[in-house]
Amino acid sequence: MKTIRFIINPISGVGKKNTVPPLIEKYLDHTKFKYELIYTEYRKHAFEISKQASEDGIDIVCVVGGDGSVNEAGTALIGSKTIFSILPTGSGNGVARHMGIPLNLKKAIQRINREKVVIMDTVDINNHPAIGVSGFGFDAIVAKRFDEYHKRGLASYAKLVLKEWRGYKGIDVVYNGEMHKNLLFCCIANTNQFGNNFVISPTSDVTDGKIEIVMVKLPKTFALMGLLLSSLLKKVGNSEYVMTYKTDKANLIVHDTHGHIDGDPITCTYNQLTVNCVPKSLKIIV
Repeated sequence: MKTIRFIINPISGVGKKNTVPPLIEKYLDHTKFKYELIYTEYRKHAFEISKQASEDGIDIVCVVGGDGSVNEAGTALIGSKTIFSILPTGSGNGVARHMGIPLNLKKAIQRINREKVVIMDTVDINNHPAIGVSGFGFDAIVAKRFDEYHKRGLASYAKLVLKEWRGYKGIDVVYNGEMHKNLLFCCIANTNQFGNNFVISPTSDVTDGKIEIVMVKLPKTFALMGLLLSSLLKKVGNSEYVMTYKTDKANLIVHDTHGHIDGDPITCTYNQLTVNCVPKSLKIIV
């Protein structure tokens, strides 16, 4: 019988802290698995729990949370034999959406029972591991404000986007020696979206040994609305404002201090970035 350690972020998803354990008990196949639940108590706690699970020989680590929790728990398993799984309860759930994991928790638990595993690529950004979409510029500023905001959800995110849009001046990025000026943001994409089906890199494939460097020129207000719409329609790659470069490694110079790794805000004390795809480095249930 295989072992699963569920890591639950108690502040991710309204009411999910109380509803998830009964769903696991009801829908997990107990003829295949025995399990335990651990709740996170502070930032990076999921990383510690997940790392220990790998060292303990646990077969599957399943994180119950959003993309921040996915990054913490998942990156601890890079290169290990332990399989990663997600029960998505976050605001955006970008990684789960890309991997085809249902947002309905009953169905997501039933996917674990099927044990369909993919070995996916991950990303190394100046020795910071990433799983989904990371970036610099406007999306990083919004990620920081969202992290500090008192309410979760798409409506709160949209409110912050509109607030921060006013007066935003853009950033400059040097990619492999070429200057790109006045950008809205620069993304490093392993998966295809920020979350909530806002797709920024429609061609991303987590098994191709490549990442996408996506640069978006600073648009006018009406053009921004068009960009958002094309993102939802998964056609943002056709926009004249969007430049996408598929590569296995990249050197970037980012003239900005705002960044995020899988949606988790960081303050950059450096501006030179070495980015590498780490092929087939994480086993994940899809």
